Amino acid sequence: MKRDARSTARVRRLNQRQRKKLRVGEFTEYVFDVELTFSQPINDAAHSALIDDLFGFIEERGMIGGGFGGRFPLTETSGVITAMERGSPSEDDREAVAQWLRARPEVADVRVLALVDGWHGETQHGHARTQ
Repeated sequence: MKRDARSTARVRRLNQRQRKKLRVGEFTEYVFDVELTFSQPINDAAHSALIDDLFGFIEERGMIGGGFGGRFPLTETSGVITAMERGSPSEDDREAVAQWLRARPEVADVRVLALVDGWHGETQHGHARTQ
């Protein structure tokens, strides 16, 4: 059975280099999921324009995204956003993405989920990630 790299006892035994390599302790990197529902089904061109604008916005804030695909015409999509460099997006980043998406006319509903451990799947407050 594989050991959990995040267990408190194990993290205490690791040196700084090991914690950094395993991305645990002070080196944990968080990400957040975004779920979108569109006001009406969108085609490839409208989707590409929205995603290009979204990625331009998040790149200005030092983040990158992935996912946000699906089968056309799209009525909903989801993706994940993380920091471009080592580290994590902030709560302000999450709120800025939510506000930006809510301002888009083609988006009917936005859910920006909690920060979760991007490598090990646990929320920032130690709860298991659920969908």
